[in-house]
Amino acid sequence: MASGTSSYEVHLGFWTNWAHGRLQGATVTLTQRNGGFLIAFLAIFVGMVGKSFWRLACFMLHRYFSSSDPQDGLYHQRQAILRNSDTAQDGAWRLFVSLLAWRSGARARRPIARLLPIILAALLLSSTFGIASIFSSQVTNEKANEVLLTGTRCGQISQNKANNMTKSLELLLPYYAERASQVLTYGLQCYTNASNEDGCNVYVKPQLPMYANTAADCPFPDPKLCKSSSSNLVLDTGLLDSVKHFGINSSPQEQFQFRIVQHCAPMTTDNYTETWTDPDLGPMMRYMYGQGGTVKHTRWSYEVRMNRTDPPDDGSAASGTSRPEYALGTLNAYGPPNSPTFTQGTNSFKPISSLSRNDSDITLILISAPGIRFSAPVSDPWLSAHKLASSLFEKDTNQTFNSYVQDEPAGIFGCAIQYQYCNPGTSACEPLRGLIDPAKKTSLMKVFPEKRQRDAVAWADDLIVANIFNMDNLVGFIGASALRARYGLSYGFQGPLPSNQWILEVEHFLKGTLASIQDVFVTIANGIPMHLEDFRLAPDKNNTVARSMCKNQKILSQKYSSFNVLGVSLILVLGSWIIVLDIGLEPAVAWWQRRRFRKEQLKDQFFDPEGKHHPLYAAVEWSHTSTLQLQRLAHEEVGFGVWERGDGDCPVTGKDQKLASLDLKDVGHPVLRREESTKAGGAGEWDDVMRGKEWGIRRTDTGLETLVEEIQTEGKGKGGDEEMDVIVTVVGARERDRSRS
Repeated sequence: MASGTSSYEVHLGFWTNWAHGRLQGATVTLTQRNGGFLIAFLAIFVGMVGKSFWRLACFMLHRYFSSSDPQDGLYHQRQAILRNSDTAQDGAWRLFVSLLAWRSGARARRPIARLLPIILAALLLSSTFGIASIFSSQVTNEKANEVLLTGTRCGQISQNKANNMTKSLELLLPYYAERASQVLTYGLQCYTNASNEDGCNVYVKPQLPMYANTAADCPFPDPKLCKSSSSNLVLDTGLLDSVKHFGINSSPQEQFQFRIVQHCAPMTTDNYTETWTDPDLGPMMRYMYGQGGTVKHTRWSYEVRMNRTDPPDDGSAASGTSRPEYALGTLNAYGPPNSPTFTQGTNSFKPISSLSRNDSDITLILISAPGIRFSAPVSDPWLSAHKLASSLFEKDTNQTFNSYVQDEPAGIFGCAIQYQYCNPGTSACEPLRGLIDPAKKTSLMKVFPEKRQRDAVAWADDLIVANIFNMDNLVGFIGASALRARYGLSYGFQGPLPSNQWILEVEHFLKGTLASIQDVFVTIANGIPMHLEDFRLAPDKNNTVARSMCKNQKILSQKYSSFNVLGVSLILVLGSWIIVLDIGLEPAVAWWQRRRFRKEQLKDQFFDPEGKHHPLYAAVEWSHTSTLQLQRLAHEEVGFGVWERGDGDCPVTGKDQKLASLDLKDVGHPVLRREESTKAGGAGEWDDVMRGKEWGIRRTDTGLETLVEEIQTEGKGKGGDEEMDVIVTVVGARERDRSRS
């Protein structure tokens, strides 16, 4: 029984998980270390995408709000924040601070309506991408992380391969006994409604489904064999899928479904027993349900000693004796009865006609409780105990208590067990039958007409038949240890048992059976224990289907990380598209506007202050509300620096030029210290007389279009004298004013 994945060889790299189809099932398995790196990268990448998405939103909002008309201070602060906030959190906080400053409405109109929606949108965007960053790790699920075995040591157990009876007795049978205990323990721990991950996280499904009907009729041809005609039990697993339930990662052409149905009932012993006195053992009770298979010509199926009581009847201490223990026996007959293909010893008994069925295996479980005292009466029809035994005495309280013993030497329940394969592609199913029914070969050919699929079913069926632990195997290998009621047995005294104890036992056995089927596919694919290497039989080299199934067995492992390729690809592709859009949208829009502007750059309406807005205003405002451009505008306005690259992302000054410092005459309202003019008649004097120049466009370093002045003279060679006369007149007037003063 698999107890962990440390000894499993796992395939690293790309593979297809057919449980989700070819596209959605594309998977890549990495080591836990590399998987952690990928998860961390995806989380960081989603954060980067969120930042780019916010910048795109800011760009569009900035363009939407842009206006060349005179605006209030709130407008310009909002535009500056949209231009310079890198993240949604940063933008939300800056806008919130601005909202607090302008909230009264006395300085700007409707500040809440103009800022609050953007703040809420920023917070929503930040939360969305924060959650997306966390859930980006869901492209892998560490609790249900499916990985693929390499199957390098694939092979089933062949008892004949070693050709050594001593090895079989010393190695193989102890291994089977250990597995029987393990599958029953797994059933107790993992086939529960509670979430128990300890030891239950190896198979693709911690437990297989099992549906119960506790109001079934008698499973045998003669209803008189059952103690009840309507309170019997049917356990049906439903159709167990080879991919989803067993973890066989095969393509649709090799998939199959498997089903087990157990129909059980407590059996009457009336008219089916006889007593006989053994010379050595004393009185014996024999049960007449068919001829025994181990001893020739016997009329009886099973016998048990009568009146066996190990503890003293007077209730004194049972010193010097072994602990009383349940005795559990089994009778098994594979269907159909009287099949000539069954070898001697296949069946442990030959059922009577009123018990046997052609379409199922018949298993009887017999229990006796010699010497066991029950603390309370037991009304279970299988383990009934109402007969008073000697009273028990409690020294500390001086009280006596009643105890009870089993009503009959043995209780019996019987089951008709059936198996079935179905084709998931056609929904066709073979008839319900016994495990090794010779007719299954013919029926499977009809259900699975394709050879590849039929070969897959044949390989799986061989593994199940050779390794399944049904009720007969479980009891045969570990005896009373297979009993669930035994967990309440202490020092020969049994705690209270419910009236449906037999149902709990049947369910317990089936859980062990299902766990053994889950385990067989994993164990065979990974390889049986090394000490059983002499018994390992690898699939034939020509059996490509079997070899393919060996390399396509899934398990769960927290030591590796499997990622959904489609999920990772969507994150990377969509995220990269958003990042590229963030980088390229701004220059792309600028390029488009430049082409549009070239067709209209000579229209006079752009020179009219009352006319249409300049087509490049929004682009220029976006470029020049950046932090560095706002800094340039501020220093240039107070006369500091001869600036270059005023239409780029990073304006610079001339060599060794100093910029303005803060004027702290009013600490509460600092301003930039203005440059003192030292020369009379500075260059600014010419601003009043220089003719306005035509403007054009030029591509910025970032691809933005900004307005630049081009020194062009209308009508070159004409009007030069008139222009110079105006300049001389103005300068002369200013000189005269200066001399008077």
